[in-house]
Amino acid sequence: MSTAVGRLHFLAWLACAGFGAVVHAEPARARPSVTANADAQALLHRMNEALAQRNYIGTLRHDRNGRSETLRVIHRVRDGEVAERIVPLDGSRREFIRRGRELFCFLPDQGIVLVERRPRAGGMLNTLPKLDARSAEAYEIQAVKRVRQQGRVAYLVSLVPRDGFRYGYRIWIDDRTAMPIKTELRDAGGQVIEETSFNELSLVADIPDSAFQPSVSTANLRWYRSAPVPVVAAARPPPSAWVASQLPPGFRLTQSSRQNLPGAEGEVEHLVFSDGFASVSVFIGSPAPPTARVPALGTGLAGASTTYVTRVEGRPLTVVGEVPLRTARFIAAQVRRAAPLDNPSVATPAPAPGAIADAVPAPRASR
Repeated sequence: MSTAVGRLHFLAWLACAGFGAVVHAEPARARPSVTANADAQALLHRMNEALAQRNYIGTLRHDRNGRSETLRVIHRVRDGEVAERIVPLDGSRREFIRRGRELFCFLPDQGIVLVERRPRAGGMLNTLPKLDARSAEAYEIQAVKRVRQQGRVAYLVSLVPRDGFRYGYRIWIDDRTAMPIKTELRDAGGQVIEETSFNELSLVADIPDSAFQPSVSTANLRWYRSAPVPVVAAARPPPSAWVASQLPPGFRLTQSSRQNLPGAEGEVEHLVFSDGFASVSVFIGSPAPPTARVPALGTGLAGASTTYVTRVEGRPLTVVGEVPLRTARFIAAQVRRAAPLDNPSVATPAPAPGAIADAVPAPRASR
């Protein structure tokens, strides 16, 4: 759930910007029991089905860095088509509306609307896929616990990272509705860095079309529409695309597209890498003309969200994801043009603590 919120905030950040410390690896733990895997997988499957198929209206609270924001969430499935709307209730007038496979990001403070064609049919909050063998190698799945949360009977699913390349998850899944009533992201030391919870949640039979209209005026907003190409498999990158020659353990390429973004000259290459839970977006811009304003190198940390800006072959490269800084820097250092037979390899075993910091000099932070 917090992954989706972070992605939406990144779209807003990108429109504004235009284009630290390293988390140390934990020692390997014993493999979880078969029962723990099966129980966790069954619960996550139920949760994803509920998020994708139910009609619901709720209020989400999102806490990070000592700051809290409240979001109104409306989700409907009618005749197989998904409609969603997410509206911040405090501060920002921005809205995010999903109609079918199109995502509209209304940013009136920037005077723009971003329209993204989504290659998958899943909802904005439907971000936790099925637990498979690959993700089980990256996370320790602890025994499921039956608990009470917000006055409801719930099941607590805990995934602890096996190395310092990803954060841990704790998810409270409501027994009756299978909805995630609370999620936490935790660092390698077990400290909560982001928390998301439903303060209010109602399941309804249907929701009218009027609920998915923006409340902001669009009369004077500029529209930007991206046009992604079809998803490609990690082992078969398209010619002239960009790839990561080596990836942290468990990560693989899950999406490749080209997009037109405000503030960027020409098309922007967009790569998405995932370990099944954590996702990392890499944006590669066009070479900047001599007179163009070049984005400053640096890093940004906001709760679990990490932003890392550097350059590759004279092009601006931005890495964004809810992963530790070391993961963003590792992937950025490996991005290059693809050769026809390139196959991204996996970094095995994981580098020792501090190895990434030694291999990739830290850029000066942009303040």
